[in-house]
Amino acid sequence: MDGSTQTLERRIHLVVDHIIPHKGDQKLFWDRKNWQVLCPDHHDIAKQQEEHGKIRSGTDINGRPLDPNHPWNRR
Repeated sequence: MDGSTQTLERRIHLVVDHIIPHKGDQKLFWDRKNWQVLCPDHHDIAKQQEEHGKIRSGTDINGRPLDPNHPWNRR
């Protein structure tokens, strides 16, 4: 998540993320209005922490996370 180009085959593709966690709800899972595209690093690390209550969601006008504990802000 340092902004460098990914070279691992699994990490160079984008991931579909659920804006509202579906928690097994198939209707919410397949609702395209509930989808957003994320890089694998953000989905696998930051989004999962957010869903488990470890960081607060939200970004500033430039898309940077507001939470000081977000991995992006720990540089």
